[in-house]
Amino acid sequence: MGELCLTFTYQQESMVVEPINLTKKELQEITGRLKPAAQLRWLRKNGFTALLRADGIPLVSRAHFEAKMGGYLPGTKPQSFEPNFGAL
Repeated sequence: MGELCLTFTYQQESMVVEPINLTKKELQEITGRLKPAAQLRWLRKNGFTALLRADGIPLVSRAHFEAKMGGYLPGTKPQSFEPNFGAL
């Protein structure tokens, strides 16, 4: 009997893994502020939960930022939307 030869081809996708917390550059872009103290004030004023690192840089989790910008926080279920087909 002949040998069975299988060939698998796949395209490797490059995967970008973002840090778990927002970067210094992202904090500057989001807040429009350069100084960490001003960034922290802006973040807290706008309802973001931000901790303070030992070096004075605000610490904001990416999940919190994305959830807040998406309109819901982790652990809460986004409201489902059902169109009113009777109105059509």
